[in-house]
Amino acid sequence: LYNGVMAGVSLSGDLFFYDNPLESNGEHARQEWFGCACCPGNITRFIASVSNYMYAVKGNDVYVNLFIQSNTEIDQKNGKLHLSQSTSYPWNGDVGISVNAEQAGQFAMYIRIPGWAKDAPVDTGLYKFVDKAGAYTVKVNGKKVSSKLVDGYVVIDRTWAEGDEIEISLPMEARQVEAREEVVDDRGKLAIMRGPVVYCIEAVDQANGQVFDKFIPAGTKFRAQYKPELLNGVVELTAGEIKAIPYSTWCNRGSDEMTVWVPTAQENTFPKPEPTIASEAYAYSTSIAAIQDDAPESAVDKEEAWGLNDQWEPASSDDLR
Repeated sequence: LYNGVMAGVSLSGDLFFYDNPLESNGEHARQEWFGCACCPGNITRFIASVSNYMYAVKGNDVYVNLFIQSNTEIDQKNGKLHLSQSTSYPWNGDVGISVNAEQAGQFAMYIRIPGWAKDAPVDTGLYKFVDKAGAYTVKVNGKKVSSKLVDGYVVIDRTWAEGDEIEISLPMEARQVEAREEVVDDRGKLAIMRGPVVYCIEAVDQANGQVFDKFIPAGTKFRAQYKPELLNGVVELTAGEIKAIPYSTWCNRGSDEMTVWVPTAQENTFPKPEPTIASEAYAYSTSIAAIQDDAPESAVDKEEAWGLNDQWEPASSDDLR
């Protein structure tokens, strides 16, 4: 939701990626339309349906799946249950939920604790954090709840009445992520997450306008600052002179260098060589697939042939860099 889906659409809402590259030499840009336009329709449909995923109900029990500033009303056996969430998530890890039942009654509230607040960004085993997560807390009316996780949820089974308050505090320290050794291109590199948000470094934010000459050692501490004027309001991370932004917001200030996986040591960086006549030349290819014959001109597949003169030496025959 915060990374894959939101990265697919521009902040203006009218440009779309067909794929979500994790690295770019400036050759990527969102498009107005595609001959096979699955993406715009899917994004529109999904965003409109997000509210349907926030809560789930089983009998009288309520599952809180997503943290979004909102109000909702749920039908229960004893009447209506009114829930109100107050939060600045994902920029802030504090979530308040006001629970107002028309009639006091016993039922369970299941509070989802995201995987990133525990041991792994996702449960597939492909990635892991290089450090331990901070502690999360759940309170009811100011008192800490002691409950083991049940399928990823903290279970609060009690008699609820009007005016009850749930407070959730999730650790929001920026953390570095490591891929499995089998992911060859990510060896010697780490990604950055803060809460559920994956970060990237984009050339426009760097003092020298480059990203591939940068490295961030493992264990680096990041400074987080909310900047309302940056990219419609985001939390920016800084480590020394390196600045990182949420991956979902990249390429909203023009096409430029970008990477999600950042080297941890200088020997894995790629400082930009001095330009040559060949590297300064502009080479591109165009094609119109059969499925695009009736598509508007904006859907013509015109791509920079950056691999011809990008000054990167391929490591092997399948190195697409």
